[in-house]
Amino acid sequence: MKEQIINQLRDKTILILGFGREGRSSLQFIYDNIPHAVVAIADQNPIDDDVVKNTTVISGDNYLSACEDYDIILKAPGVIIKDELSAETKAKITSQTDLFMQTYHQQVIGVTGTKGKSTTSSLIHHVLSNAGFDSQLVGNIGKPCFDIIDSITPQTAIVFELSAHQLEYIKASPYISVLLNIYEEHFDHYSTPDDYYNAKKNIFKYQSENDILIYGDIFQHCTEAEIESVKATKINILQNQFIAPEKVRTKLLGEHNMRNIQVVAAIARIFNIDENVFLKAVESFQPLPHRLEYVGTFRNIKFYNDSIATAGEAVINAIRTLGDVDTIILGGMDRGLDYHPLVDAIRNSSIRNVILLPATIERFQNTFAENHYIQGLFAVKDMKEAVEKAYELTQPSKSCLLSPAAASYGFYKNFEERGEDYKKLISMLQ
Repeated sequence: MKEQIINQLRDKTILILGFGREGRSSLQFIYDNIPHAVVAIADQNPIDDDVVKNTTVISGDNYLSACEDYDIILKAPGVIIKDELSAETKAKITSQTDLFMQTYHQQVIGVTGTKGKSTTSSLIHHVLSNAGFDSQLVGNIGKPCFDIIDSITPQTAIVFELSAHQLEYIKASPYISVLLNIYEEHFDHYSTPDDYYNAKKNIFKYQSENDILIYGDIFQHCTEAEIESVKATKINILQNQFIAPEKVRTKLLGEHNMRNIQVVAAIARIFNIDENVFLKAVESFQPLPHRLEYVGTFRNIKFYNDSIATAGEAVINAIRTLGDVDTIILGGMDRGLDYHPLVDAIRNSSIRNVILLPATIERFQNTFAENHYIQGLFAVKDMKEAVEKAYELTQPSKSCLLSPAAASYGFYKNFEERGEDYKKLISMLQ
């Protein structure tokens, strides 16, 4: 089946657009399988010539201009296009995800959602593996799909975590598609909010009557009519229970994670996995870091790291789940999200202290002021000062929660680095 991907690339001039983890994986695939291909790399950042074996490299602010000169553009998820390319040039864009999905569609369980996709994907993979299936976990979780091609057999179940960026240019959808939710997020990456929402919807756009769509909390930005138009068998996880909640023992916190477990239970049913095998796998599953992660109790304050919470709805879920948050740390890169629902939820919670990080301080302050919430706001210059302030303000036996409702970029490499810094500072300053 790998030949189908090779044949789509053979005898074409190829531009690898973006040279991070996936771009490097694409280049290695071409080196290994089409050694005489005409291939180039374009990236805004400088590229180390030692890793590219005499391959043409285009870098700098005008790197997107190279797109016009090649037959096929293999786009990496992190590259922002918006309206910078013509429709004719955009038509040449494909990706690892697109080529892989067209070839291995029948074996793919694809999972997307503004929040919850990493946990759900990882739990699906864990349950399948524990039930004896040959399962591979790839995609947004950090492993490029081309890296597993040589280990795929006809029996392999491929669990594919899919970001909107990976879905944006696909022309095939998974056999089993999971759409957990759609919230406001990533507006810096798209020309309009609808472009983001439509990218998410590509997970079911190309499904046939032989496929399955499992969906949840999505109707704010995806109508019932759109769902009804899907040819696949449809499973609404909010209206169907596949496992009795009282049977579930899990380290995952919150009602949102119970919904994720119901998604996995539905997939376990499709794979005819015994209920006891499923329950034991769920019980043994270790939560992923930076997702309502309990850091520890220091100076009689419980600290939680929810650095991945870059959308307001995710922060609201975290506040409801813990129930005893006295101090919350918010802020980061401003993506232009609407903070009013989050501010309203905080105003109606038990939270007494709101610590604000750059660069969203002014926007948060203005939104809180509109909600007549002025006392209890503390602007700080960085995470160190935020943790110091949390130790100073948080009531004993209560919780301090880092759940930023903003991206980490401009201050950290990613949400993982932000969460690790928070944890390190908690221990260092105790």
